[in-house]
Amino acid sequence: MQEAAKMKLMYNDLFTGEAGKKVLGDLEARCNWRTSSYVAGDANATAFEEGKRAVLLHIHNMLRED
Repeated sequence: MQEAAKMKLMYNDLFTGEAGKKVLGDLEARCNWRTSSYVAGDANATAFEEGKRAVLLHIHNMLRED
């Protein structure tokens, strides 16, 4: 099995259990999952918020079935 496939399985194992689902829900609430990450007048704050969102998007991409 390729390393990328192994990593995808590890993400799945981590985030599909009861505790993982709760943690993922908490991250979604904190990381601009479905909201704008734009902070008016502050490019640095926008970049910071977008960085949080990027991590969450990566997690969701790893959990997505191809």
